[in-house]
Amino acid sequence: MKKFMAILCMTALLCGCSSKNTGSSDSQSAVSGNNTGSEVTTEVDTGSGSQEGTTVNNAPTDPNLESDPSEILVSGEKTDMSSVANVSWDKIYRSALEDFKKSDKFSDDARFTVYDINDDHVPELIISYGGYGDKTFLVKTLSESVYTEFEPMTGCDQLSYVMDRSLLTAVRLRDDIQVQNIQLYRIKSGMMANVGSFQRSASAAKVDGVPVTDDKYDEEYTHYISGVIKSMGLDFGFDDATIDAALGDTESWEKGYEAVLNDYLKYKKANDDNHFSLYDINGDDIPELFVSGGYHYAPYVDIYSWNGCTVPVGSFGTDGTIGFAPDSKELISLVDNPSYTAGSVYSFDTEGNYKFSELFSYGNTENSKKQDENAEVIYKVNGQLTDKSDYEKQVKEKVKKSYYVLGQDNDVTADTVKNVGSGKYKEASKN
Repeated sequence: MKKFMAILCMTALLCGCSSKNTGSSDSQSAVSGNNTGSEVTTEVDTGSGSQEGTTVNNAPTDPNLESDPSEILVSGEKTDMSSVANVSWDKIYRSALEDFKKSDKFSDDARFTVYDINDDHVPELIISYGGYGDKTFLVKTLSESVYTEFEPMTGCDQLSYVMDRSLLTAVRLRDDIQVQNIQLYRIKSGMMANVGSFQRSASAAKVDGVPVTDDKYDEEYTHYISGVIKSMGLDFGFDDATIDAALGDTESWEKGYEAVLNDYLKYKKANDDNHFSLYDINGDDIPELFVSGGYHYAPYVDIYSWNGCTVPVGSFGTDGTIGFAPDSKELISLVDNPSYTAGSVYSFDTEGNYKFSELFSYGNTENSKKQDENAEVIYKVNGQLTDKSDYEKQVKEKVKKSYYVLGQDNDVTADTVKNVGSGKYKEASKN
């Protein structure tokens, strides 16, 4: 991605370049493709005025795909806070949250996230509001006493964070013309740059505004958007106790987790049938909180940690639980549906960055034979096709058989949530 490399060079000149920016990722979806194709170097589509067809290298074009929607630097309003006494990120973000609550944009669907997305150990604040398919995200950061509020990201379906690459991805779906538009952003030293884009329609694909084949699109996409991906802007509601938990203004982890669970009880329990577990996975003698839900349509487990604040560290689409093997300190997820079975093994950063890394992924489509006896069965390990024998050998070697099953030990009720605030809860058990 030429634009991606160009922005890295520019950022390096301005403020130094992290070694993480240049590495590749081996973590890919267990059942997604990872084919290779030829990079387009000739006859670029010029945008909305072009006709649907192909480029000279057989990459299809579509007039509904923009020629190059990316900008380099995202504009924002900067405020120098160096002259403010006792300035801190939590005070600044509290003021921003209170101001938003008083604005005409605030409603019950507004949520926010406080999470470090640029590895400087100072979290960013991301606020979301609006309905499904038309969300607006407000991104705010503090860097060396300069507070920046970036221009709103509007018309989004979701905003996510790619942990391996410290990238934000804004997804916009246009169902009326069957177009998916994904913009990639990076925040560093108080600046946010649009570092790439992926667009796809029913008939064509583009990377950074350049027409590419489907194979090339898949190759580029899985290279940059893979591993552990976290939803942003959706972790906390705007109740006072939840804001206190997110900003570290609670007396203990027990009270912080109580506030988070009350947030589920108020906003999600009716539809998601939430349960929770508590277990220490990073060895600091403070348990992490695992909240599961969505059993009837899209099971998930949300994970929170504690560093003086309640940190929303990840959400995993699983079968409603996630496993933890204490000997290897690995997390194990599993998805089993009518078409395929897939799983992953993760590690959790214990050095204070509060990130997950995908160590191993696997998947097979044996379940599809139950629906169609003529269906082809495929096996993948770390995104690569393999045969059944190698697949079973690697899964047996890499996936622990004994682990704690986390996410369903306690029901989310007014009584159990209150008990957590007093340090009382049912402990997790092994499978």
